[in-house]
Amino acid sequence: MPENSEISQFLHSRFSEVIEEIGARVSQDQDQAVAAAGYKSRRAAIEEINQIMRRLRQCRSTEEVAAWLVDSTSSFCGCAALFEVTPNMLRGVRARGFAVTQENLDRLEIPLDSAPAFSHCVQERDTVVAIGAGSEISPEVFVAHGHRPDEKVYLCPIVIEEKTAAILYATGDEFVDGAALELLSQAAASAAQILSSAGAQTSGSDLVKIEGIEMPGIQAPRANTAILRQAREARARWQARAAVAGIHLRRKEAVERGRRQRDIYSALRTEIDAARGAYTQDFLAVSPVIADYLHRELLKLAHDDPSVLGPDYPGSLV
Repeated sequence: MPENSEISQFLHSRFSEVIEEIGARVSQDQDQAVAAAGYKSRRAAIEEINQIMRRLRQCRSTEEVAAWLVDSTSSFCGCAALFEVTPNMLRGVRARGFAVTQENLDRLEIPLDSAPAFSHCVQERDTVVAIGAGSEISPEVFVAHGHRPDEKVYLCPIVIEEKTAAILYATGDEFVDGAALELLSQAAASAAQILSSAGAQTSGSDLVKIEGIEMPGIQAPRANTAILRQAREARARWQARAAVAGIHLRRKEAVERGRRQRDIYSALRTEIDAARGAYTQDFLAVSPVIADYLHRELLKLAHDDPSVLGPDYPGSLV
């Protein structure tokens, strides 16, 4: 087991980052953003995250981290389940809100090749939003969890050293905060890696284990570097989404005008340039290998049509 001070130091740092990100998000437009995110107030949002991260600091095993992750999703989605990932299979670990019993979940094993959405999430190591039909999530998962075939599902990977060790599966009839689920998944991955790495060093093994899965090639001494990189990537994604969501909320008419005229950049030049400058300063100046998540979010604003951003749009920052 790692020293308590090491776990506490990292989780306190991560907690502070999450608080800052949540605060930035809901303060973009106090009334509309808070309502859209499902929060009663910015104070309530921060206090809720505060309590969630306090509970994470108390985890002393990867099993406890897994339980923390699933239980902590209750404010951000209707139902959630955690699946372990092996080279060719998915295995049920824990669920909340679904009709499936823990006993049946423990017996649930799904070939990855029968679950295209899960397989894509594993391979891309990025969040996947899919339709919850059996053809996408596998007949076994569809039957076990009992939701509608047209219901949207969110798959958030738990990534350790570039490998997907587990997947958080979430649905919700009324509200799913995908960005918050991503942050929880990343925090869980970071905490689990600290615990597993320290356990591996104590036992003399170089393998990192998450929920009992051995992952050859993942060396414990590199854990801190990986954790910092994953935390930075998560913050970059969050800031990009928050920036573009804020632009959309504050300048909705300008966004619509830009779409109609196929020139969003000209309609929102000041806001977009400010967001690009902040993203460059906060992330690309620190780590040039980070992707331009801001550009990706702006593309979504343009309905994934680059030409709608306009002829003067400078393009990706990287």
